[in-house]
Amino acid sequence: MKDAPRPLLNSSYRKKMWRNAKAILEDIEKVIPISEAHLMGSFTTKKRRPADVDFILLLKTPKGSGHWSIDLVIAPDNGEGEHVLEDAKKWMKQKYGAKKSGFFRLK
Repeated sequence: MKDAPRPLLNSSYRKKMWRNAKAILEDIEKVIPISEAHLMGSFTTKKRRPADVDFILLLKTPKGSGHWSIDLVIAPDNGEGEHVLEDAKKWMKQKYGAKKSGFFRLK
């Protein structure tokens, strides 16, 4: 996988963030075949301290396969991860309404 463009790695904070994100993607690629990875979101802007690194991953699928896309958020299992969960719950309620949205723990 290529590195992010140099202008995006202009601080130690961004370099560390990119290094960690790239390592996670490389681990994912060992299990799930990725054909393309696209960097997007606040990390691609001039924002001084982006909160995360957003990707769109295109997975290799057999020809004629009807696989559907999913949204996946990867967060650490610490206080930061809990913050991400709470933020997602609030966003779902705001977007879809408290009675029309659900949030279920599967594992």
